[in-house]
Amino acid sequence: MSKVAFTKEQEAEIQLMMQQAVAQQNKELELKQAQRETNKIVLGARIQELISKEGSIIIDKSTNQPKTNVDGSPMRYPTRYYVKLETMGLELETEVKQDVFDSLEEFKMYLCEGRIGLVNKFGNDVLEPIFKIFTRI
Repeated sequence: MSKVAFTKEQEAEIQLMMQQAVAQQNKELELKQAQRETNKIVLGARIQELISKEGSIIIDKSTNQPKTNVDGSPMRYPTRYYVKLETMGLELETEVKQDVFDSLEEFKMYLCEGRIGLVNKFGNDVLEPIFKIFTRI
């Protein structure tokens, strides 16, 4: 085997290139680690349906009669607002706040941003996407 001789400038250039490669690799590893630790979902989807479910009447547990407001009308649980999203073979229904619900249009494409979290469904905690930001695309 023959040895290759480098000039001092070539050795310095090789050293610099190695340092840059190591720095780039460390930067990529840090980015991948941050992505693994960040709870963030970004999904491009079409709104298939906007669903508004009026709250049911509140029943007094002791009398089994509807609770009433001052004006005599029955008290109700809050109305809930849902968005049915469709993307690449996936259909998903998620709850949203009323102001977000009012700003959305059916059959339009949106970039949906949110996180995965626990959602209480009929007394059971279920892991689901929770979307807070909808940007029209």
